[in-house]
Amino acid sequence: MNILILTGKFGFGHTSAANSIKEKLLLEHPEYNVQVIDFIEYLFPIISKVIYGTFNFLVNKCCALYNFLNKIGSKNSNAPLKSFIVRKIDRLLIDNEIDMCISVFPVCSQYISAYKRSRKSKVILNTCVTDVDVHEEWISDETNLYFVASEKTKANLVDKGVDSDKIVISGIPVKNSFNCEKDIKIKKNILIMGGGLGLIPSIDEFLCDLDSNDNFTVNVIVGNNQKMYDKISNKYKNVNVVGFTNEVYKYMKEADLIVTKAGGVTMFEAIVSETPLFIIKPFLKQELGNALYIEDNNIGEVVWDKSKSISNDIIRLIEDKEQREKMISNMRNIKMSFENTSYASFTKREEVEL
Repeated sequence: MNILILTGKFGFGHTSAANSIKEKLLLEHPEYNVQVIDFIEYLFPIISKVIYGTFNFLVNKCCALYNFLNKIGSKNSNAPLKSFIVRKIDRLLIDNEIDMCISVFPVCSQYISAYKRSRKSKVILNTCVTDVDVHEEWISDETNLYFVASEKTKANLVDKGVDSDKIVISGIPVKNSFNCEKDIKIKKNILIMGGGLGLIPSIDEFLCDLDSNDNFTVNVIVGNNQKMYDKISNKYKNVNVVGFTNEVYKYMKEADLIVTKAGGVTMFEAIVSETPLFIIKPFLKQELGNALYIEDNNIGEVVWDKSKSISNDIIRLIEDKEQREKMISNMRNIKMSFENTSYASFTKREEVEL
């Protein structure tokens, strides 16, 4: 079977989910041919950098405007299927003899769904929803199967008119490396990550408070934020600063608590690695549902007021062994609730005609 996983670089989560699905498929079926492509870059190679640059600017500098545009877009989510786009998708699917597309970003689902209607294509389209809350933009008529994070996500889709039989509760996909035994250590460890650390307004004061406590160590992943790396690297005795890394699972393995944004993929990486979460004021539309899911399932704490000092709350939680053990137990229960279904399991066909 030839499978194409479609993603977009709107943050790191969608690409991470795409690569996790590829890993799972090849473990189950090493004979499959599985490709991951940036669908936005493929369709719009000349302006893709502008699209991603605008997205990053809105998320980091104008989140209220981003949420407004996101709300407008979710109500008018049909992809504009121009003739040149149809020809590009023809080349992509027919030349590669694709049997199945798996989308991890709503725009990808919309374009493939519109293409299927236009060409009367029988290519299978499965959509993996990468947040707990699901908005109209994720729903496309030609989707064969939805893979979702939770019962709440499934109920939300059903309320919006999606057939219950087309929905599988699989959790948000993460790489198998996150599912590992934790090391026994003397000092507790805090992992801080997400958004180039823009989530913490006064990071120097915050890290100073944590660094002054010798009962634990801190790992800070700043990603591609070189300015932040230069600012805080080698400044604190108990703080280790890391740039971009493909080995986040190693730091989660060491961690007793993760301080981060309420991203869907990061949340499920924490669930799989059984590491409680501390979320600092979610502000993007899709993060609000994730934060409520964390609170409702008691797998972490959420600070809704970004202006308050949070270091004391973090220290309190990491020193509260009983509370963290409850959170870990709840994470295990969530993992056990996932349906053991392959992303390629929907329609078994000997042949799929385009």
